Amino acid sequence: MKDTVVGVLKGVDEVYDTLFSTVRDNVVSLLEGAGDVTTTAVENIRDIVVGSLQGAGDVGAAGTDAVSGVVKGTLKGISDAGGDVGALVKGTVSAAVVGAGEVGGDVTEASAKAVQGAIDAVKEVGGDVVTATTDAVTGAIEAAGEISEETVESVKNVLSTSVDGAKDVIEKL
Repeated sequence: MKDTVVGVLKGVDEVYDTLFSTVRDNVVSLLEGAGDVTTTAVENIRDIVVGSLQGAGDVGAAGTDAVSGVVKGTLKGISDAGGDVGALVKGTVSAAVVGAGEVGGDVTEASAKAVQGAIDAVKEVGGDVVTATTDAVTGAIEAAGEISEETVESVKNVLSTSVDGAKDVIEKL
């Protein structure tokens, strides 16, 4: 995925729009013909997201700025291929947060962008936004927990103030 993203984004003016389309199209290509689209997506989600973020970083797109487009493109691609987007929100957001950390991005900022990208994708495909918000926030916090307790608190703070509905979810956790 990384090499595909690098190849497509080199020399492109609208990097983030192109990134979204490239990720979505590659996810659809990967999943088309899979016996169980959702299971195949679950098995490959981390590689898709991390590879996309690495590719975006290699062409100079800021890691955290790319997170929303990568998450949204991944989930839209899963939907376009016939997969259950709702079942993959948490894993996609978690992979994006971990991936942002791996490419040297600000995990706190990436968390907010990943959660918002997931919510936007679910809105576009007509899914359950309340459940998606809960799953996305939970995925971001769990991924932050793999880093440190301090990161968890920072992620909770930024999500509470930047994502509609996140504060309610965090209070229930």
